[in-house]
Amino acid sequence: MLEFLPSADDVIAAKMGGHISKAEMEEMFDRIEAAIDANEKTHLFFEIGDYEGFDTEGFGQQMARGWQMVGKLDRFGRVAVVSDTRWIRWATRIESALLPGIAYETYTMDERDQALAWVEGKEELPHRPSFKIIETDSPDVLGFELNGKISADELDAVAEHFNDRLEHGQPKRLLGRIKSYRGLAPAGLMDEDFWAMKRDMIRTLDRYAVVGAPRWMQTMIQALDPMFRVEVRCFESEEEADAWAWLEAEPQSERLIAA
Repeated sequence: MLEFLPSADDVIAAKMGGHISKAEMEEMFDRIEAAIDANEKTHLFFEIGDYEGFDTEGFGQQMARGWQMVGKLDRFGRVAVVSDTRWIRWATRIESALLPGIAYETYTMDERDQALAWVEGKEELPHRPSFKIIETDSPDVLGFELNGKISADELDAVAEHFNDRLEHGQPKRLLGRIKSYRGLAPAGLMDEDFWAMKRDMIRTLDRYAVVGAPRWMQTMIQALDPMFRVEVRCFESEEEADAWAWLEAEPQSERLIAA
């Protein structure tokens, strides 16, 4: 099933689920090709639910039409794929790495409105700010909250903030509150200042409390713990007060580090 959503001429927005027929695939190509011919940039929004595949009849012809579009990559703008299915989001990230120059973003269903607003140009940033700084009543204790996907601008701001604190001999103890973690923006993987800051932070800290981390993250932290001199403890979300007590500090204020 393929359902097209109301959109501007330069936006193709569609909901996909179940089995996609040959006729629906052809209509999708028709709409995209028409938009490319009529607009300087064409933006795409795909909301994918319980996807079960597509008709293989005429697959070769559809592949040929797809390759023709590869030659017009400079005519594509913002692309958002919204799905709660992990393999679809991973496949999208792989595809985005193979198609340089296109602003490709993935979202879960609860981020659907943000994704559509970004594709339509109503939101400048693809994701809402995800990183908060938590100030405490102790100059040697600092906290942060992570909730979402970390943008390249946030990584720069985080690196700058923590490097400034490190230059002044702070902090000695750190709390990380993990509400959700959806990865780094692709540019963040190459951010040398951010990774250098993390290395310096590990050398400085003596205690690090991680609150609310998913199980896979807790397992990774516990596996890496013997490699570092810092003492790391994981706490469940409802145990945050215990984490602050272990750090011997209390939270005072919170603020987004980048907008």
